[in-house]
Amino acid sequence: MMYAIHWFRRDLRVATNPALAKSRARTGGKVLGLFCVDPQIVSRPDTGIDRFAFVLESVAALREELRTAGGDLLVLPGTPEEAFGRIFSECARHGSARPAIVSFNRDYEPFARDRDTRLTRLLEQENGVEVVTDRDHLVFEPGEITPQSGDGHYRVFSPFEKRWRAVFAEQRHRVPDRADNPGGRTPGIRFTWSDLPGTGRELQRHDVIDTTRDSVQPRVRVTLPPAGRVAAHRRLSEFLAGPIASYDEARDIPAVDGTSRLSIYLKVGSLTTAEIIAALDSPDRETARPGRAPGPQAPGIERFLTELIWREFYYHILYHQPRVEHEPFLTRYWRLQWDDDESRFDAWKAGLTGFPIVDAGMRQLKATGWMHNRVRMIVASFLTKDLHIDWRRGEAYFMDRLLDGDLAANNGGWQWAASTGCDPQPYFRIFNPERQSRRFDPDGEYIARWVPELAALDKKSRHAPPEDARPNGYPAPIVDHARERKVALERYRAIV
Repeated sequence: MMYAIHWFRRDLRVATNPALAKSRARTGGKVLGLFCVDPQIVSRPDTGIDRFAFVLESVAALREELRTAGGDLLVLPGTPEEAFGRIFSECARHGSARPAIVSFNRDYEPFARDRDTRLTRLLEQENGVEVVTDRDHLVFEPGEITPQSGDGHYRVFSPFEKRWRAVFAEQRHRVPDRADNPGGRTPGIRFTWSDLPGTGRELQRHDVIDTTRDSVQPRVRVTLPPAGRVAAHRRLSEFLAGPIASYDEARDIPAVDGTSRLSIYLKVGSLTTAEIIAALDSPDRETARPGRAPGPQAPGIERFLTELIWREFYYHILYHQPRVEHEPFLTRYWRLQWDDDESRFDAWKAGLTGFPIVDAGMRQLKATGWMHNRVRMIVASFLTKDLHIDWRRGEAYFMDRLLDGDLAANNGGWQWAASTGCDPQPYFRIFNPERQSRRFDPDGEYIARWVPELAALDKKSRHAPPEDARPNGYPAPIVDHARERKVALERYRAIV
């Protein structure tokens, strides 16, 4: 009996899953699903408990999706080497056939690449199991978008975007025309773990999805959004029905629901960039299509596509320069002087800096596990250039708190703000929190929502409360922005 195991990682869906489709085709639908609760990932300092809880909810939704399709999912504890070792051992003990194929979609983070290399060696060289992989969460993989000169990889976004769009226009057929029906039955899988006599029953005794969810739930600090593919497509539909029309302008206004909020689903793979582009490109939408003639919603679509390309750009950088996970991309900034002021760092984390827009963002993050992107840039600039605290500390805190925490995007964003990364904002561009607040939250609506002690102030005063109007309990500014700006410029200029 020939069957396959598909190892789910960050592709938690059945429909439009390339590697799963390959193994399904090769085995006539005899594919079993596997997910590993890997302690090497769970114990990483950048694995926030809230994000891990959302992953588990997404895995539970995936199990239901698989069962609806006629398949099943086994969730085993341990590293993938341990999980497959257990499967092979039980197959031998019960006289069951081993899988002929193990499939998974490729990942590009340094840890994942090392892990996948080890597992492929274990499966192919030591156990004679064929490994089948495919692209998934990037439209174009590292090495596919390169300078036409053939010189390495892009280090600046603008030429990368231009080349990405050109290649996309040439290879549109690689992006699916239409996403699968998220609520429908996905055909082609007709195999469950129970179909392995003895082996499947024994392995199911070790399934840990329910016990792991139960152990994690009491530690969750925020309300989790709905998980799974149906929820992801519902949010995509809501975005396409409204916010995208004004995305090019509204995306910078934190008080309105002007962004996609799809990043959390992209992170776990309930949805892919290719599917989003296919939805933008749908022939029944009265909108412009990416790279085609302009239409009534063209500015919003084009701006949103640019943001998706930024995501791919940071993944290409991480792949080609894996050192950026721990180091500044611009190596000269190893010598940049940082301060170790724990009281200021704690004030920043708690949203008690005395700078209302900064405090609003940090409180939103703590309360919801998400922060508006414009405000992410403001609080990152404030930490690195007003408080002079190492960007890596802010990056780590974000990864602990963000439900959509993604190594490549988070690292790229923090290094951009700190002016240490590839194609960063110039070091002399230092956000003035009050000016940013007045520009992007003119009525102080976002501030009033997340810093309620300032809600009673008039709209103008919310951005920088006068000393005589500052409510009891709300702190005075912990630093003087003008002075700290000069300090930051001196430190950067000393290196440049």
